Amino acid sequence: MGCYPRPIFDPGQHLMRVFQAAVFLLTSFWFGQPALAQQARVALVIGNSAYEKVPELPNPTRDAADIGRALERLDFKVTQIKDANAQDMRKAVVEFGRSAEGADLAVVFYAGHGMEVAGENWLIPVSAELRSDTDIEGEAISLRSVSLQVSKARKLGLVILDACRNNPFAAKMKRSISTRAVARGLAPTEPTDNVLIAYAARDGTTASDGDGRNSPFTASLLRHIETPGLEISFLFRRVRDDVMAATQREQQPFVYGSLSKEEIYLKAPAASAQAPAASTPMPATATPAEDEQFWLAIQTSNVAGLYEDFLARYPRSNHVAEARQRIKDLKAIEAAAISAPTISATSDTSGRQETKAADRNLFTPEDSQKVAAVAAAQRLVLPAFTFASSLDVPLKFASGLVGVWSSKRGWSNGKGRYAMLIITDVSDTGLAKGFYLWGPPVKGSWTKDQAGYRAFAEYVTDNKFSISGTPVTVRLEKNVLALSSFNDEKPSETANMELRPIWQLVSAPNDAAPTAKHERGSQPHAVRKESNAGSSAPASTGGATMEERYRACRKLVKGFAQRDACARNDTL
Repeated sequence: MGCYPRPIFDPGQHLMRVFQAAVFLLTSFWFGQPALAQQARVALVIGNSAYEKVPELPNPTRDAADIGRALERLDFKVTQIKDANAQDMRKAVVEFGRSAEGADLAVVFYAGHGMEVAGENWLIPVSAELRSDTDIEGEAISLRSVSLQVSKARKLGLVILDACRNNPFAAKMKRSISTRAVARGLAPTEPTDNVLIAYAARDGTTASDGDGRNSPFTASLLRHIETPGLEISFLFRRVRDDVMAATQREQQPFVYGSLSKEEIYLKAPAASAQAPAASTPMPATATPAEDEQFWLAIQTSNVAGLYEDFLARYPRSNHVAEARQRIKDLKAIEAAAISAPTISATSDTSGRQETKAADRNLFTPEDSQKVAAVAAAQRLVLPAFTFASSLDVPLKFASGLVGVWSSKRGWSNGKGRYAMLIITDVSDTGLAKGFYLWGPPVKGSWTKDQAGYRAFAEYVTDNKFSISGTPVTVRLEKNVLALSSFNDEKPSETANMELRPIWQLVSAPNDAAPTAKHERGSQPHAVRKESNAGSSAPASTGGATMEERYRACRKLVKGFAQRDACARNDTL
């Protein structure tokens, strides 16, 4: 019949192929869940303070930073930029529009200068000069283009503008036509069906920048935005009332657009307790004092401005000391995030700093199978997860943390249970998100709870963070995650563990392989000994630029943080 031999059916090979296909499909489904499941909420936050041609605004970058963190806590995937020029703002708006496609909620928050020209509203980058009204299209970003991008969201597109400040550009701007108006404040707008646009001050009026950390509008928004069960329209009603009270009715926030009857929450209502029977009388309870109510509302917040507002309102409250300590702690976190090392930078001809590209790794199906195999061997319960960082997202100061971290031994050099850490993202503000996994208990375990995992979202300070709800602290040391813990019942009993990457977003190829001493749990002593030996005779790298120094340091210095310090200080 033909020249080809008759195929021979091998049941063993057939079953093997079926098994491999099943494993691949299972791991692809498990780890390859679309980002939509975790990124159904996206936000772009812009704060422009350092204007080049007009006086600087004090609050916008602080307003944007605080709103960005609040949105992160509300499970938004936040892109944050500050003091942006026209090119950076246009690029950010276009890229945000792509991420808004298919998202449930898309939010843009802008703080800075804004203006109306001939009935159209514009957001002003820090590089704008605006000598003439005809320059506006080339030097500014239209509100219409921002509204168009957020309208791609399925449920709600929201634009929040704290941009109605007194406009210093208008007075010196030349009019191409004498009747072409450059008005005070912003013009009214008519967004599409699923879009709301909130102004800090209604059309034709200006907004106050305030005397505190935040503007009155942003301070009120921060006060209410994380309130459980507060529907979006009632959120802005509360903000309106607060701002009018704070400004003696001189500033009235206003919202444009209308929504359907479907209720939309930025934070879902808390589960309510079952109502008591009608025949059971409710005991009379005293209403908490006003300062107590305020404190209960903000005590879990990570916005320093709320605690400053609390101190200004209630200087004699019993919580004054706690509020001051929270402000001190939060400002320390913010300062660490600003001063933390980044990937080496170079300057272009305009003097702006640009982040140097670095090698990144894709999380492939093979990596998924490897993680699944380790988890199965250690009897860990894996959650569904995806990594938020992609090749076109700039690296952050703690991007080296992003990855899957594991150990061949359990806590206390194998005496305790296994553990794994999955860090899926580190935001611009240093918020690390992921999962802490623990295996089933062993004979030496302090507690006997079964294998499980806990999701976390913690701010990283000095390459270190703690996991809320657990006694576990995590520190990145020479591309090793050093975990420490203590026994809740006997705090003097401590345990340690070292995790190394199964997969990592940013590789550290020059780090030394773990030694036998590391595996025996003597990592801290080994690190100190090596550090002391290397610091006895500081020497220069010989590099003229940051990039040259970083290349030299990569060859001569071990460890992620140590290489960055070497490049910045030009010492080996």
